[in-house]
Amino acid sequence: MTSKFVISIGRQYGAGGRSIGPKLASRLGVNYYDKELIPLAAKEIGFDVRIFEQVDEKTRFSRFLHSIEGMLHSFGENYMSSEMLFKVQSDVIKKIAERESCVIVGRCSDYVLRNHENMISIFFTATMEDRIRRVASRLAISEDEAIERINHEDRNRASYYNCFTGKEWGRAESYTFCINTSFFESEEQVVDAILKLIK
Repeated sequence: MTSKFVISIGRQYGAGGRSIGPKLASRLGVNYYDKELIPLAAKEIGFDVRIFEQVDEKTRFSRFLHSIEGMLHSFGENYMSSEMLFKVQSDVIKKIAERESCVIVGRCSDYVLRNHENMISIFFTATMEDRIRRVASRLAISEDEAIERINHEDRNRASYYNCFTGKEWGRAESYTFCINTSFFESEEQVVDAILKLIK
C-alpha cells in the first residue's frame, strides 16, 4: 500500500483484539486508536470526557442522557442524542483516516470508513474456551464471571454496531477478513498472517 490506509478491527470480547491491534500497528509503524478516540471526540464538542465514556459503544443512550440532562445543559442548550454522539465520533475517525495511516479498533470504523479507498476490515473471533481463559486471567475472575462478562460485552457491541450500521455485527460478509485467533499459537503469528493478507 503506497497511500494512506486504515485497518479497522472488530472483535468478540476476549478474542484478543485489544492486544493484537497495538502489535499490528507497531509492526506497520502507524498509530493505534481505541479508547483514544473518546477524548478526541469529546474535545470536538467541548464535552466532558467522563460522560462520553459512559455512553461509548452502548445503545441505551436516551435513558442515560435523560437522567443527567441538567448536567449536559451546562455544555449547551440541548443535550447530545446518541445519533449526535455517533456523528461526532465518526467525524473524528474520518479526520484521522484523512491525515494518516492507522489501526482503529471498534467504533463501527469499518462502516464509517466504508468509502475509504484503502480500508481493510478484520473481525477477530475465538473459541469460547479461549475467550473465557483470556478474560478470566486478565481480570482475575472466575470462569462463570468471565462467561457473564463476555456475554454482556458482546451484546453491547452487537447492539451498538447493528443500530448504527444497519449491518449485523460479527457476520463474515460485513468484513474483509474474519480471523479465528484460537488457530494460532501466538498473537505474533496472528499479526504475521494479517501482514501477509493485506499485501
